[in-house]
Amino acid sequence: MIRSYGLYWTVDHVDWGVGRKGGQLLGAAKRGDEENVIDFRLQRGIYVLYYDFELVYIGQADKGRMLFGRLKDHLCDHLAERWNRFSWFGTRAVTQAGSLAQIRAKSNIEMSIAIDVLEAVAIAIAEPRLNLERGNWKKSGAVQYFQINFNQPA
Repeated sequence: MIRSYGLYWTVDHVDWGVGRKGGQLLGAAKRGDEENVIDFRLQRGIYVLYYDFELVYIGQADKGRMLFGRLKDHLCDHLAERWNRFSWFGTRAVTQAGSLAQIRAKSNIEMSIAIDVLEAVAIAIAEPRLNLERGNWKKSGAVQYFQINFNQPA
């Protein structure tokens, strides 16, 4: 189901490329690890747009428009300048080689794990103030990735 995710990434830290070409959506499994960087531009799943930390939009990235393309579209559409952060929840795992795994047509996931993951995603998106727990990601094997700032000198 959800194999990797990133929380509250910043628009200004993304390499948006030029026109329809280029760009990168970089992250790492450890905060600040710029040696083991993964490009999540072709991730699929759901994403959330925030203005600061206020939820403003939820969308999906799949088939025709993967994560990077959907986010880039929102820089110029009716949501332009109405968001500055985003979270994403992806169905593609990261391989040992540091790239996104192939897209799987089917997934056999135990129902109790699916429910845990759905709850964890909902809590991460909404951050309800009375939820003391932050959701159970452990059973699913999902890995959180931290944004790498494209603009920061190495």
